[in-house]
Amino acid sequence: MEITLSQDDTVLHLKQAFVEAFSGLKLELFKKAHGDSQSSSARMRVKGVEPLADLVTCNLPCTVKLDETMKVSEVESAFEEQTGLHVQVFRKMRGVWIETVQTDHYTLTEQMTLSANS
Repeated sequence: MEITLSQDDTVLHLKQAFVEAFSGLKLELFKKAHGDSQSSSARMRVKGVEPLADLVTCNLPCTVKLDETMKVSEVESAFEEQTGLHVQVFRKMRGVWIETVQTDHYTLTEQMTLSANS
């Protein structure tokens, strides 16, 4: 799947596109990058109404290519490298959204399966 980011898009638009493509998963954006297998501070979370144009380091429009075989760490790196956005993937488990920090080496398919079976 491809997510195209345009000049008029907001953080909410990006988050909705990701949720629609990957059931049981969501993206959260943060003001600062996080290290491998580290969580991000909730205080650094980007709310959702912000224009992506204010956050990205790439020229808009730009496209990020994702697929279910990518590991969470690869998805997060793709956004960082291609757009400058600091994202974390979350998985819904038993009705609660959790960061996938301990399972960043799982693919999106594996994450979706874990969510569906919880």
